[in-house]
Amino acid sequence: MMKRLLSLLFSAALFAASPSPKGTLVIVGGGGMPDAIFQAFVQGAGGKGARIGVIPTASGSPEEVLAEWEEDLAKVGLTLVPLRVKTRGDAAAPAVLEAAGTCSGFWFSGGDQNLTADAVLGTPLHRLVRERYEAGAVVGGTSAGAAIMSRIMLNGEDRNGKEALTEIGAGAYRTREGLGFLPDFCIVDQHFLRRNRENRLFSLLMDHPQHLGLGIDEATALVVKGGEARVLGDHAVMVFDPTGMRLSPPGFQGMTIHLLGPGQGIDLATRQLLK
Repeated sequence: MMKRLLSLLFSAALFAASPSPKGTLVIVGGGGMPDAIFQAFVQGAGGKGARIGVIPTASGSPEEVLAEWEEDLAKVGLTLVPLRVKTRGDAAAPAVLEAAGTCSGFWFSGGDQNLTADAVLGTPLHRLVRERYEAGAVVGGTSAGAAIMSRIMLNGEDRNGKEALTEIGAGAYRTREGLGFLPDFCIVDQHFLRRNRENRLFSLLMDHPQHLGLGIDEATALVVKGGEARVLGDHAVMVFDPTGMRLSPPGFQGMTIHLLGPGQGIDLATRQLLK
């Protein structure tokens, strides 16, 4: 309990005074990554010659993740830097931090986002990746690697500790603190349209009506830079804006919903659609 409390305090202090990041986020909803998304990630890292730190902590097959990334990166002239982090001790190890410090891009694998939060949240590696992102690095992730991008993170369970997705309403889903690379007022969900997860963000925004909900579908990414978020890939992103929403238990009225396709986007701070 004490370690968890210290990590939360550390994380809060880490992000409290952060300047506007110069880097790019490439947040993929899972279900494959079209070449356009991969190229956006490569470009964000600086292109040929860049070093990419892959953090496969969430995966049940981390070595397979690393092997696939090594092959894909080599094809475009980039170098894999494996960041094998299973524990909080690993995320503070000098060798891991030294390797991560050479990277201009970081990738968080799919799997179980709770494993990544357990091992990385509030650690020196978390701080280093954040510092590199603020300085201009790209940070990306898919599925679980997308879930960790928000400060408020869905842990995959409903209020009863089950994985069922039929619940809806205030307090219907459990959350915990994610790594928070997105602005604090954003909440992200993944596999969104494919798995009919609208009720999850509806429910969370009833709990957090000041937040913006971002539901990213499979084979689709939300690319965030300079506070602007644009859709890239094969499908769409649903944006839930509860500004002006009126709670009327067990439901609500007045929420604004956008369905954004490839090339379309939104300014996350002003909540105005991009041209």
